[in-house]
Amino acid sequence: MTIPKSAVVMLLYGIVATVVLTQGESAIAQQQQIEPAELQRQMEDAAGRYQHFATSNIISNRLNDERRWPKEFTVEQAKLFGELKTWLASPDSLRAMIRHQDPKVRTLALGALFIREDPHDLPLIASLVNDRTPTLTDVHMSFNSGPIASPAEFQSPQTVGDVAKEMLQLYGATKFPEYWQERQARKTCASWFRVKVDRATRCISPLQRQYRDDIERVIEEVKGLPLVDRVWTQIFLRSFYCSSLEGVLTDADCIASLKEIGPDQVVRFLQQKQVTDDPDIRFDDGNAETQDVHSRMAHFILQRAPSVLRAQDAAALLECEKSAVRNASPAWAAAAAELVAPSDPNEANRIIDGALQRFPLKGILGERYQAMLIGTLWKIGGAKEQQKIVDWFYQTQGKVLAESSDESNHGPLDFLRLVRKTARQDTNELLAALVIAPSFDQADWSVLKEMLEIASTGRPKPLVTREMMYRAQPASRNPQRLAMVAEWRELLIRHYQKRE
Repeated sequence: MTIPKSAVVMLLYGIVATVVLTQGESAIAQQQQIEPAELQRQMEDAAGRYQHFATSNIISNRLNDERRWPKEFTVEQAKLFGELKTWLASPDSLRAMIRHQDPKVRTLALGALFIREDPHDLPLIASLVNDRTPTLTDVHMSFNSGPIASPAEFQSPQTVGDVAKEMLQLYGATKFPEYWQERQARKTCASWFRVKVDRATRCISPLQRQYRDDIERVIEEVKGLPLVDRVWTQIFLRSFYCSSLEGVLTDADCIASLKEIGPDQVVRFLQQKQVTDDPDIRFDDGNAETQDVHSRMAHFILQRAPSVLRAQDAAALLECEKSAVRNASPAWAAAAAELVAPSDPNEANRIIDGALQRFPLKGILGERYQAMLIGTLWKIGGAKEQQKIVDWFYQTQGKVLAESSDESNHGPLDFLRLVRKTARQDTNELLAALVIAPSFDQADWSVLKEMLEIASTGRPKPLVTREMMYRAQPASRNPQRLAMVAEWRELLIRHYQKRE
């Protein structure tokens, strides 16, 4: 196949791709461009030398992370990835190779285009979705959890179209014509940065130290966006990647950006009104998936409501709760109560009481929802609300014991975690009230562990080490487990009696 030096590539749906180099790709511009004929020669040579193309690993940027692969697979894929990178500086010639007669060359071209992270190449990738020609064999994780019998367990046949489809899936572009129609004229979209974050973190959470530089480059690019795009892209990313972006995209960054656009625009967003023309930040289509995205972003804002909203916005939040039928949540009421508490604590209590009625202690999320509300009551009212809190705490603890709930549905544990995070000065007063309550003997291992963690805050040595705590967890077969738990109850009683 002869590729003209100045090849013009026909893109799917008549879209002409443009090259946008991001900060994370700035090194590409410094690479030596390869002449079209030489690039074709190199790719044809590579297609003859390689037997495998690890699609998922190349897409997620995790080439050397499969420790169970046979060594020859790891070595081969590392070399392949290195060659893909050498072709990045010649995008026009690379795009032309999408039409090469050899399916293996087409696959290599897909790989090199994808790792450029230029979404404007997506029409080219989409043009090969229906290519059913067999290509380089896929290499993936073994589906066998037992001893590895042979390298065959890591291999599967794939077509060129399979590779293209998986690439589009990471972008959420499976219905490509509709997807591209909304995005073709944009320079950036929030979900495009989500792909960059996925690749920078290697889809691993929490963030691994060796990838910190990669994710910092992505976040710096986000911070360079125009104001409106910056704000909503930051909130979009934080709502999905809180632990992965720890210390890189901070609460302070997000709050400062939200303050720049002002509370009126924040409320508009919470009301699902349009605040940007980014299709990833539009939620008026009634689609379940987009509603879930809005719910994630809204909850991030609601948890920080006092920093970005006003007392006068509380009524709007309560109205939003009514309209959030599919994703009904007490977070709206909790945020509203926090907003009005400084000026009208009685109204804040009425808001909490009303929400406790709307979100009763039943269903899968009942305990978690009520823990959020009782945690807010503690946050705004402190020790003066302790009797109400103690009564709720042990009523809910009884439900946990009756239903044999684990930590995934444990209201008292969720509440104590909120207490620890809030770190009020009267925390010890609350803990003392919980410990001296007649129902304290109902406190299970999870609750005692969290209480011990709180009680040990600021001490040079913990009351009980974590190692000892986990020796007594319910799953343990330690015959002394129950005796240890009983000893911890006595230890907590003595600890808080001394503080009175």
